[in-house]
Amino acid sequence: MYDRILVATDGSENAADAIDEAVALADGTGASLHGIYAIETRTAYDNAIVDPDEVERTLREDGEEALAVLDERAAEAGIEAETAIRKGVPHEEILDYAADHGVDLIVIGATGRSAFKTVLLGSTAERVLRQAAVPVLVVGTEEDGAPDE
Repeated sequence: MYDRILVATDGSENAADAIDEAVALADGTGASLHGIYAIETRTAYDNAIVDPDEVERTLREDGEEALAVLDERAAEAGIEAETAIRKGVPHEEILDYAADHGVDLIVIGATGRSAFKTVLLGSTAERVLRQAAVPVLVVGTEEDGAPDE
């Protein structure tokens, strides 16, 4: 069914749910598991107030922690995960990684850590869903703003 599954994480609760779903799918299908954390580069900072290097270090540490959750959950299922931290526009980095690694399913949380949320999906999830060349599984709950079924 699937040979390579990519799960995108930002360390949010929805991303943790997406990790669980991706691990279960990889375990059930025998697919290899990949994880990505993208450091957003479009944010401009006032250098007199915020040190951009410090912000990047903090975001990289956040990414390492988020991917450690993936590694831990995958290991519990007996699966090895290949992970990457990339810098750039998150949806572009996710899509580029998927293309570069021949991924045939992307798993992503419905909403992320951003304080701004769109009506049903976070902007990254929506862009990945609209632009992906492969199936995308969006993981979220009714409490997260997903529609009732």
